[in-house]
Order: sequence, then structure tokens, then C-alpha cells
Amino acid sequence: MPQRPTRRRTRRTRRPLPRLTLRIGRRVWLAVAAAVLVLAFPPTRHVLGRAARAGIRAVAAARAAEARERVVARYAHQYGISRDMADAIERAARAEEVETELAFRLVRVESAFNPRALSPVGAVGLTQLMLPTARELQPGITRAALYDRDTNLRLGFRYFRQLLRIYRGDEVTALHAYNRGIGTVARIRKAGGDPANGYARKVLGEPGASPVGPVTPDTATTAAPPRVDELAPVRLPSGR
Repeated sequence: MPQRPTRRRTRRTRRPLPRLTLRIGRRVWLAVAAAVLVLAFPPTRHVLGRAARAGIRAVAAARAAEARERVVARYAHQYGISRDMADAIERAARAEEVETELAFRLVRVESAFNPRALSPVGAVGLTQLMLPTARELQPGITRAALYDRDTNLRLGFRYFRQLLRIYRGDEVTALHAYNRGIGTVARIRKAGGDPANGYARKVLGEPGASPVGPVTPDTATTAAPPRVDELAPVRLPSGR
């Protein structure tokens, strides 16, 4: 009877287990060691805390810059002006604490975004400042300096902000005073009249609308030549 071939048993060799456990163990020990160092040495904790706070601030600043870029681009498109001009107006309005949309509307009505604008009575630049008014805000400033874009925007918005404070946030009355002068508004009010001449409506526009395009002359008050004191406001009240 033939014998069955015997099966040869092969000895299986065990493969070494991955060293994952060892690697994880080292990471855990490193984390524990770092935590111990932070807890044991207050200066280290403070340094790491400052670094974390600096990182958070950097991320917030980057996001704010991106948001501002979008705002500037939107206003440049909305008013058909260069991005550089829109950037200057937004920056000056923010620095002088004037609402951005209102700042753009003010410049649009005053000068149609022309830095070299000059009125028949001598109002200068983007915000159409009179030299006496500008010197109340920055003593010694020259007429030539008012043609500088950033200087004109900064002083014009600063003057409007002061008017807002004088009239307790009343934008309409502040705009009347910006256009006609504080003295004129006071005289008309004292006589029981209304200082409105259409200027505030041009700047503010209809509700929800933005006045864009050429500025048409205001013919409502052209029956008589404009008074100089209506365009060059009197000295700002002290303490304001």
C-alpha cells in the first residue's frame, strides 16, 4: 500500500508589529513634557500666550484688510472713480469718524470727485473748503495745500464731524451748515425760518438710493448772489 506524502510543516515567522505604539508614546511624552515646562516656568507660559494672542490678532487684521478691500472696490465701482480715490476717501472718513457712505456722497456733491475743483467764491478741492474754515482746523494752512487730496479730505470730514457734534448728530442740519455756514443757519432759525436749500437732499438722496452722476446746480437759491458768510462759516464755537 503506497504511503501518503507527508506534509511538511513550515514554521511561520511572525512579522514585527509596527512601532506605532512607540511613536505615539514618544509624542505623548513630548506633549506632557511641554505641558510640564509651561506650568513649571511662568515666563514660558507668558511667551506662548503672547505668541498665541499675536497670531489671533494677525488673522483678525488680515480679515479686516480683506473686508476693507472689498468695501473700497465696491465704492470705486459704485461712483465710477479710481480705486486710489475710493481708498483715500474711505481712509479719511474712517480716520475722522464720518460714516463712509455719507463721506462719498458729500464729496460727490461738492466736487464730483475732482481734486482741483474751485468754486467762484474760492472753495477748494474735493470737499470745497474755504480757506478761513480750513485755518480754523489747521492754523497756517495755505490755499495751495488745500489742493492736496488727503489734506482736503481730512479737513473737510473733520469740519463736518464737528458740525455733527454741534447739532447733536442731526445730519440734515449739519449739511445745511456745511453748505451755508453756521451763522446763516442760526440767523434763519432765529427768524423762525427753515435753512433747507436742497443741499442736504442732494447729499442724502432718496431713501435707499445713492446719488451717482453729474451734479446739477441748485437753482432754488440763485435769485440773489450768495453771501460770503454762507460759504465761509464763522468761527466754530469753543469747546466743541
